[in-house]
Amino acid sequence: MSPLERRKKALVAKIARQRLDLAAGAQILKAPLAKADKGIALGRYLGAHPLIPALAAFAFALWKPARAFKWLKRGWFLWGVYKNAREKLLA
Repeated sequence: MSPLERRKKALVAKIARQRLDLAAGAQILKAPLAKADKGIALGRYLGAHPLIPALAAFAFALWKPARAFKWLKRGWFLWGVYKNAREKLLA
């Protein structure tokens, strides 16, 4: 076996070990990423069915109007921050 073939074989073995190490390390992220996927799926569902969050917000506003107004102010402020940041980043 030539030195080049031995080096190639050693590198392939090293790559295989690195893949196994990476796969073992990625197992830690499996549960948090699954939760993130569920959150994204919920967001897409609510985006496709906007009546559901609108009715929930309306019911919340009827049930606790003072708290709803407080959250509305916070949301309006955060929306302004988001718009301002987006304009500055895209400019």
